[in-house]
Amino acid sequence: MKPFPIPVTAFGAGTQPAEDLELEFLEMPKAEPLRTPIPPEDAAAEELAAAADVVEQLLEAMKGHRPGGTNPPRFSLKAMAPGALRALNESLGQGEVSAVVGAPKDGTWRIQETAFAGVWRSQREDARGAVLEDVLEAGDMPLPVKEAAAQVAGARLDGTRLPAGVMNAPSIVDELRHHARHFRPDRTAHVVNLSLLPLSPADHEGLDAVLGDGPIAILSRGFGNCRIHATNARGIWRVRYFNTMNTVILDTIEVVGLPEAARAADDDYDDSITRLVELLAWLREG
Repeated sequence: MKPFPIPVTAFGAGTQPAEDLELEFLEMPKAEPLRTPIPPEDAAAEELAAAADVVEQLLEAMKGHRPGGTNPPRFSLKAMAPGALRALNESLGQGEVSAVVGAPKDGTWRIQETAFAGVWRSQREDARGAVLEDVLEAGDMPLPVKEAAAQVAGARLDGTRLPAGVMNAPSIVDELRHHARHFRPDRTAHVVNLSLLPLSPADHEGLDAVLGDGPIAILSRGFGNCRIHATNARGIWRVRYFNTMNTVILDTIEVVGLPEAARAADDDYDDSITRLVELLAWLREG
């Protein structure tokens, strides 16, 4: 990770009021208000110049990287004056995707996409909420999410844990076990659409027990209100879509490296590069 001297300042998930989201599995990230990237008019010239330096380095790194590739651009944000960091934060704004990655030994990552798709702010906190790392990074998904997903163990998907009264859960578990056995991160997603199946409460309870709770929770508002959870089985995700009344309208289980609903697409990444060029020009003129 490339160092850049900017101090840690609260930003993104956990720093603003939450909307009405229930907690499921790992704590869901807060639904941060979308925020248009607008450099602060009251920032001093040297603060805008410092923010511009970060954006310029980010831009050059993004031009040489493709989403999903190795060695994504990552910059540690420490040691710059708070005003410069505020100028950078407000210039980048806030986008549609938030994530929480829990690691008992290493702390919790709280991640917020900026208003530029594929550009992310990631902070690692200890158990007391103190910020240990503050990172600006670019890519289809932030590195902490990818690393946590890769480290999930391959679960047995033990069908004996299913309770009495199940209907379709045993066949779903068998299907997931087959696809999990042949899982590779680069394969096209295999999707089980639970919304199309007659499932009893015991089915839902049993699937939750078999799959377990994983270390990643993602909230994406790019495809409606979509809540994504990793399970305890590597490559298996719970993906649920909600309407404005907070009612599930699509409930799926996906066998995939990273669910498409959370990832920044190549076209959006390229568009962000174009928009960051414009932002850089604005900051330099300011």
